[in-house]
Amino acid sequence: MIPSLLNPGICCIEPVEHPEFLCEAVYHDRVLPSVKPSEDLIDELLVYCHGTNLKARRAHLKAAHDIHRLGPIVIDERIGFTLFPVTVSRRRNPCWVNLHQLLEFRPGTEGTEIRFNHGMMKWIDADYKLCEKQYAKALKVLDRSTKIREQSALYTTRQEGARLLL
Repeated sequence: MIPSLLNPGICCIEPVEHPEFLCEAVYHDRVLPSVKPSEDLIDELLVYCHGTNLKARRAHLKAAHDIHRLGPIVIDERIGFTLFPVTVSRRRNPCWVNLHQLLEFRPGTEGTEIRFNHGMMKWIDADYKLCEKQYAKALKVLDRSTKIREQSALYTTRQEGARLLL
């Protein structure tokens, strides 16, 4: 079950107020609760499924994109699978949204409404401006990460072509 949790089908990982669970992974057809905070859950799944961790991803964000706080985590550039936080939590339990599934944010009187591309809606206790800022940051990081990967592949192809000519 663990390998399938962190996949492009996830809509968000949100904190919950429950005596047994701290967060839940929300998909369009199911909800999977977790006893761990959202960051610990993402960290465990990154290690298990992708051979990296949240600390390494944040170090990369800092070095490559100069983002120090609330940075999006690009999991797979090829398919645009990016998670980004839209709330701040001292208990390392922010709400994370999947950029691949997001349609839009809408402001409300008591928070922000998240609309997903398959029709599901969810209300979160977060500032609309922060959500939009995080969305723009996620788009920028995904775009740059994709370009960096493509340039690296192009460089490798050119180097191999030059060796064949010699």
